[in-house]
Amino acid sequence: MLPPAEKSLQTILVAALSCNASIGARVSHGRLPLIAYGMAHSGKNLLWSGVDGLSLYILIKVVAVSPIMAGMLFVLSSFWNAAMDGIWGWTISRSLMIHRMVPAISAVATIIACLSFALLPSLPAGAIGPAALGLITFRTSFALLDVPHNASTSPLADIHGHLTLSRWRSVLSAGMSILVALAAILLVGTPQMASRAAIIFPILALIALVLLSPLPWLLRAMNMSQLPPRETPSPPLGGMPGRRLLAFCLVQMMGFAALASIGKSVLHMDIMPLWILEYALLLLSLMRLLGTWLWSPVAMRFGSAAALSIAYIFCAGAILMLPLAIELGAAWSASVLCLLGVSFGGIALLTWSTFTELLARTAHSNADLSTSYALFTAVSKIGLGFSGFLTASWIGRQDHDLMMSSLWPMILVVAGLCVLTGLMVWPGWRSAFQFSSIRPFAHLN
Repeated sequence: MLPPAEKSLQTILVAALSCNASIGARVSHGRLPLIAYGMAHSGKNLLWSGVDGLSLYILIKVVAVSPIMAGMLFVLSSFWNAAMDGIWGWTISRSLMIHRMVPAISAVATIIACLSFALLPSLPAGAIGPAALGLITFRTSFALLDVPHNASTSPLADIHGHLTLSRWRSVLSAGMSILVALAAILLVGTPQMASRAAIIFPILALIALVLLSPLPWLLRAMNMSQLPPRETPSPPLGGMPGRRLLAFCLVQMMGFAALASIGKSVLHMDIMPLWILEYALLLLSLMRLLGTWLWSPVAMRFGSAAALSIAYIFCAGAILMLPLAIELGAAWSASVLCLLGVSFGGIALLTWSTFTELLARTAHSNADLSTSYALFTAVSKIGLGFSGFLTASWIGRQDHDLMMSSLWPMILVVAGLCVLTGLMVWPGWRSAFQFSSIRPFAHLN
């Protein structure tokens, strides 16, 4: 007789392989969809964290692509990913035939995404064409599984609470970032970087494949294969998201560009002590996990949108402290990286909580959900693409060893973008951006 947890996992895996399981309203309030959702979220974030955090480093250090060209490849592949998000979200919402095929398509996309991720460090040295093809293949397949998985968030959030589900997402994402950071420790600053990367990336891909295995079942179980009735009135502009939702997404694009650029730059800040450089990603990831819990009471007190604004301002302050901390020594550098990690965790938590709260008030159908999530992920990936180009441009300008004077331009730009994002997210700017000011769980009081 299997224990309940193992029996649930076995049920999910069998259903995922068959793609024939169904779920009723009673079960949708239980644990099974949450377990499947969490596993799939962990798997896709393991792939995403690996590509977003390490691909630029691998292209420059292992594949021997020039920093500027690596940055161009990163930003172009990110833009392609963003375009695919929009196209795929619109297609799902408009085509009955494609909508019914989403679980099967996600299964094939999962295999392709994991395979292309595993082969990234094994690309021919200096070959720009294969590098571009590998990144485009990964980004395309990732979009095909990412958009429908994200669209399954809102039904679960309506049942279990927006902040609760967002906190769970953030914890799982931070856990996968920790796993990628542990891999980075084995890669950064070692002569065996190429050989180790050729082993580590396939191992991470295999883990992601196992975690993503429940995704086809989840999409079918959450009724993702059913198109909304034709008689349902269509939103204005053929289902395009409203002004508030569009404004929020564009503002977050700017914020994500800032955060990701400082995260990528840390690996190249050679003026930091060596042990700090090697453990920087791990430190950021651990503090990001802690930040998920530290920022929850702030969101409970002030609302998700106001807390998100505070988190961005807090992050800007930590970024401005980084050059001074590096000059003061390892302990100060580690402390500021901890502050950055805590702010990253808060922003990740509060962004999704604010977005799902706003979406709950504006979306009217499954088509709206697919289109809105596609928009949000698309603009986010555009921001992440800009972060790669910004980081690569900064690296390319360093002729020799990094000096403190060359660090300040990056710091000032990133901190400025964080401050601007924080101000624009603030709920007080209601005349232009009417973001969520509903306090989570207020309906329970």
